[in-house]
Amino acid sequence: MRPLLVALRVPSLLVLVALIAFTAHVLVCARRPQRPGADVIVVLGCRLRDGAPGRLLASRLDRAAEVYRFERERGGTPLLVTSGGQGPGESAAEADVMADYLEAVGIPPAALIRENRSRNTEENLRCTRRELRARGLDPHATRMTVVTSDFHVFRTTVLARRLGLPAQVTGARTACCVVQKAFLREFAAVLATAVATAVRPLLRSAGFGGGRGGA
Repeated sequence: MRPLLVALRVPSLLVLVALIAFTAHVLVCARRPQRPGADVIVVLGCRLRDGAPGRLLASRLDRAAEVYRFERERGGTPLLVTSGGQGPGESAAEADVMADYLEAVGIPPAALIRENRSRNTEENLRCTRRELRARGLDPHATRMTVVTSDFHVFRTTVLARRLGLPAQVTGARTACCVVQKAFLREFAAVLATAVATAVRPLLRSAGFGGGRGGA
């Protein structure tokens, strides 16, 4: 009986250690000041509330506006991409609502690019990559700052690197009333991604699954 209890406790301990490491990464890295010199700022969307940015999305947008002004004060002329499609039950694409919000706080319309097709974080980055190429920019050589929520910085950084994007990722603070739920949900998503990444090569070697194209 005792070996069984030990066997059950070990995975739980490993998950706890991983959660502590994840939280430490968020607290240290997500709040790190961004390096100046971004040519493009990308702000990632999330679910709208009654057709408008909720608290989580508004925090990302405020942070994106802050980064934009930071670059302008140093002589930069960055583009600002709002990235997010129209989700189930939403009356408009997140990117359009986000751009309207940013215009209202003083970001010039000419600086905004609305990427309104993506449905998740990976698509945010892939579709943004297409938008930049359509404007004659090489996304793999363009200095980029991606803005998301602090708890979401780790997974966004991993995805950006996987797609070959030279992006630094900065995090907007999450409201205290939702921070615990948001961190735990994101940690679960990180674990699921790690498991899927580990299992996918095994499935392929066994003859299951196929490749997926990307831009």
